[in-house]
Amino acid sequence: MMSLIIHGGCEGKPPEYQEQALRRQGTAAAGERAAELLRQGASAIDAVECALQIMEDNPIFDAGRGSYVNMLGQAEMDAMLMDDSGHAGGVACMQNIRHPITAARKVMECTPHHLLVGMGAELFARSQGLALTDSPEAHGPAVDPETMDRLLKAYKEQAAANTHYSTVGAAARDAKGRLCAGTSTGGIPRKLPGRMGDAAIIGAGTYAAAAGAACATGVGEGIMRLGVTRRIVDGLAAGMEVEPAVHGIIEHCRTRGIVCGVIAMDAGGRTGSGHNGQFMPVWSWQDRAY
Repeated sequence: MMSLIIHGGCEGKPPEYQEQALRRQGTAAAGERAAELLRQGASAIDAVECALQIMEDNPIFDAGRGSYVNMLGQAEMDAMLMDDSGHAGGVACMQNIRHPITAARKVMECTPHHLLVGMGAELFARSQGLALTDSPEAHGPAVDPETMDRLLKAYKEQAAANTHYSTVGAAARDAKGRLCAGTSTGGIPRKLPGRMGDAAIIGAGTYAAAAGAACATGVGEGIMRLGVTRRIVDGLAAGMEVEPAVHGIIEHCRTRGIVCGVIAMDAGGRTGSGHNGQFMPVWSWQDRAY
């Protein structure tokens, strides 16, 4: 069974009705295009990359073009791809590249590394000929210790009120039974420069193995501490069905005070999703006739 599931981010508070509609529409548009690729024989990696590229180009999502900026006004983006063979590639705190998910794929396929960050990630992406953003951000001024202390104080004051986690993610199973998961994000609003969340961390925001694939969104620091997606896939490997595996970790996050949303897929392409926030658009598709 070919299968695909996509999310458009989990919110601690419900967005305005119009934004909810736009995010549902954007999630569905990305899913429909990626599903068509699978029907045409594309790989799970191709489908996940395609879906996330479309969402990175849609400013309604916190990824690519729509990324929140940090406290210096810069967009620093994270992304990760991982397939069921254990191959993975990610970028973090990367600026100026239009499609972070494609940079992540290049890291996976063209380097011996799993993760490139900051200027190194951008230089590598540029060396691969990847498209730049429409209006590249400046890397910003040097920051002295006094200024950093002020930024840190301001960040701590506003961080507790943040409820926006519109990261995007996708998981797919292709006609050959291969699985892939991918995540892309601009991180949290007004974050400290250099902050990396869960999206590009294997087993936190993104994970794939023979038993399944999963993507998470929400409070990145909590998702990293709990290893959310690795727990889900390990549960599938132990014989759990996908829905109980998803809802078990969502409930665990709730008891720990962590806003979290998850999409997941088992080895057979059966999908599940859940969140403990107020809104998370999800689109899924299965095709048994291939």
